[in-house]
Amino acid sequence: MKKHVVFIFLILLIGLISACSNDESANTIAGNDKSSRAITENDVFQKSCITCHSSGDINGGEIKLDSVKIHDDFKDKSSLYNFVSNNMPKSAPGSLSKEEYQAVVNYLWGQKK
Repeated sequence: MKKHVVFIFLILLIGLISACSNDESANTIAGNDKSSRAITENDVFQKSCITCHSSGDINGGEIKLDSVKIHDDFKDKSSLYNFVSNNMPKSAPGSLSKEEYQAVVNYLWGQKK
């Protein structure tokens, strides 16, 4: 009887883990490799930007990113991408992947004006 209970518990646990690992955010960047972990805009912002910046509803560092200023300072997403990828994060400029930089730019550009 004990073995059956343990077996059922393991099956349920595996099912729960599988269900959780398939959850994807609406703000997901899918790479060409289907086996690669999807990168979410929020994940990248939390990992790489939050130390110095806050944006929208995400609170973090001392410098609050202002969406109006972003849209005024950068004429399009491409110019914002060039700035961010060449200058951020301040402690290690250029250290993120292209997908991570694109996620941050998509997040920032999508903030309400």
